Amino acid sequence: MIKLPKAITFDCYGTLIDWENAIQQFFAESMDSKGLGYVSPQTLQEDWEEIQFHYIQEKYRPYRQVLQDTLRMTFDNYHIPYSNEEAEEFAESMGYWKPFPDTKEAILELQKFVKVVLITNTDDEIIAQTEKTIGVKFDDIITAEQAGAYKPSQEGFLLARKRLGLKVSEIWHAGFGFKYDIVPAKKLGYTTVWVNRQGLGRPGRVKETFLVGDMRTLAYLVKGVAASM
Repeated sequence: MIKLPKAITFDCYGTLIDWENAIQQFFAESMDSKGLGYVSPQTLQEDWEEIQFHYIQEKYRPYRQVLQDTLRMTFDNYHIPYSNEEAEEFAESMGYWKPFPDTKEAILELQKFVKVVLITNTDDEIIAQTEKTIGVKFDDIITAEQAGAYKPSQEGFLLARKRLGLKVSEIWHAGFGFKYDIVPAKKLGYTTVWVNRQGLGRPGRVKETFLVGDMRTLAYLVKGVAASM
């Protein structure tokens, strides 16, 4: 029998925030302003994400620095000119990236049944603005700045568990990023929810506990579990 958790910890960017579209839009506007069109915004965003994923595992750096450095590295790969001001603008924009249409309503519905907590690969200042952008109040937020490490490191998960005062069996972890979230959470013994908004194939042998296509479906799942108890 499925048990209702006491808390669900969430990834934020990509799960609640439409970060891929926001990054592609930033890159598209950058290319248009320079009269360039030899690489698509989607290609730039996908390459940026891979660069960023490896960069954050080297050592802890403030996420604003990560955003600036990885923009420079991505643009250098394609010989796209940029200024320090543009790199800073990219970092500044993160707190204003828009949530998916179902995010706010789903979080408010979930909070009727469980605590909703973020474990996020960003810093305190950026996530504070993101919380305002979404228009909800999370029960707690654990940032990479607080943990001193970025997912897929376990540090954020361990800090969240300590702050919640809960056992692994009492927490679900949900996220879109399989390698950032599902793999490390599974290793730690969490019930996992893959929020697979894009219908991607499972990347590897690790298997999530639950698969949903959006946040609305996850809210229905939790509501159904609560009703069956």
